[in-house]
Amino acid sequence: MNDKVFDTLTGMYFTVDDPDGSYGTGQVIRLAAEGIYFIRFDGNEVMLPLELVSIGEMLQTTDEEYKLWRFFDTLEERDKWIEWLDAPSKPRVVSLVRPTK
Repeated sequence: MNDKVFDTLTGMYFTVDDPDGSYGTGQVIRLAAEGIYFIRFDGNEVMLPLELVSIGEMLQTTDEEYKLWRFFDTLEERDKWIEWLDAPSKPRVVSLVRPTK
């Protein structure tokens, strides 16, 4: 029997989508037990306590099959994603009429 537990998420940064359209951010701190991790959400002014989250919760999707949790190796990667996510969309104008010569 193999007793080795694979830990692939410790140290990773994450975003998690909320049903109201907002999102939370934080970091996976360490493995608590097989399939369960201690995570810490980012706090604005105080360090928030650790929370336990299972792999099952991290794999949840919306009814449209969109992942709620996204993981990033570095803080810079996560910040780049958030910057893209929060950027206002730029409407594009597409002409459906060919210009006359």
